Amino acid sequence: MSRSEFRYNKRRKHYAYLFKDIGDKRKNLILSTKPIRRKQHKLKKNIRLYRHPNRKCNKIVYIIPCIFIDSIYAFRGVKQNWCFDKNDKRKIKRIIKRKKV
Repeated sequence: MSRSEFRYNKRRKHYAYLFKDIGDKRKNLILSTKPIRRKQHKLKKNIRLYRHPNRKCNKIVYIIPCIFIDSIYAFRGVKQNWCFDKNDKRKIKRIIKRKKV
């Protein structure tokens, strides 16, 4: 089943974009404010988004180009008015389909 919503991920302590259901699990992408992340002593780049999904916020936001799978109980309530900018939708689709961005 398909899903398209933003929620706070309590386990990873970031906002997340949920896009697919697998039983009690949810596939999601994590939003971050940092341009790079450290993973096992390596620096990996995050992908910058054109605009923050929350229209009221003017912060620069990045998306971590990895698909995470978490339980539905790891998420808080839905953010109703959040959506990706039309310039960011292509980047998101390419990450979901695991193509090179």
